[in-house]
Amino acid sequence: MKFPSAPRYFLASVLLSPALRQRLAAASDDPAVRTRMFASIDLAVGLLTIVVQFLATGKLIERFGVGPALAFLPFVFAAGFALLASTPMLAVVIGFQALQRTANFAVSNPAREVLFTSLAREEKYKAKNVIDIVVFRGADAAGGWLFAALRSLGMELRTISLVAIPLAAVWLGLALALGRAQERRTTRPPAL
Repeated sequence: MKFPSAPRYFLASVLLSPALRQRLAAASDDPAVRTRMFASIDLAVGLLTIVVQFLATGKLIERFGVGPALAFLPFVFAAGFALLASTPMLAVVIGFQALQRTANFAVSNPAREVLFTSLAREEKYKAKNVIDIVVFRGADAAGGWLFAALRSLGMELRTISLVAIPLAAVWLGLALALGRAQERRTTRPPAL
């Protein structure tokens, strides 16, 4: 039920995070400078997440539903990778990373949790364990290897970004479909 997490971790860990590390390494040889840049991104993400969750998340999900809330993150990824393909600069990578993480923590995670509300307790915890262990950790491990493999094939950040856009579009469609399924499941009359 929480499958929309898998594309996020694939796109973020396979394509975006290595691109950020690569761009930061090219921008500075000083580990302290890179650490400050990562800390600045984390601070921005944390502050933006609090503001968005406090002011908008509940209202967005209530007004538009779970599907569009789930689809917001793949939309951010598609737009971000399109911008990155046209302008593969450090500032774009940093902004994209901060925006996708904020969208994930502030909108997508709460929307994904709503998907679990219609499951039985046992189904919920079995699914969450598989997702947390297999999907998240597997994506992290495979991510670095795949990015390195794509780069060894001669693919630059622009090309890798263009490959990611259709993946984000498929993910967007999946998110909308899961939102519709959630709505049908929760509006179905109880069985007697």
